[in-house]
Amino acid sequence: MHNKGISKRLIGSNAEDSAVEFLERHNYKIIERNYRSHFGEIDIIATDKKHTVFIEVKSRNTYLFGSPYESVVKEKKRRITLTAIDYIQKKRLANKPLRFDVIAINPDSSIELIKNAFDAEFR
Repeated sequence: MHNKGISKRLIGSNAEDSAVEFLERHNYKIIERNYRSHFGEIDIIATDKKHTVFIEVKSRNTYLFGSPYESVVKEKKRRITLTAIDYIQKKRLANKPLRFDVIAINPDSSIELIKNAFDAEFR
């Protein structure tokens, strides 16, 4: 019997590991992984020069349903925003500039960093 949940979780974890390696090579400092609040989860929280960066990692093994980046839909952005606010409040980072990035791991295993991928989404 094949357990899709475990394999999906493993794929996601491998994608996040690849994203962390990529980010570190590009001078991001990883602060936290898989930060959870009751709103949702943020895959990676890092700093990039002066910004606190909230990073969503998406991977796809086919373009059949679009690019990995396209799967970060409005509701996902809203949950990431609310989770980021929770993090900012708990860590008292209210005056620090922030940004939302997406790491897309494409079917050919290439990695694409989309800086400022979206603005905070509240609706």
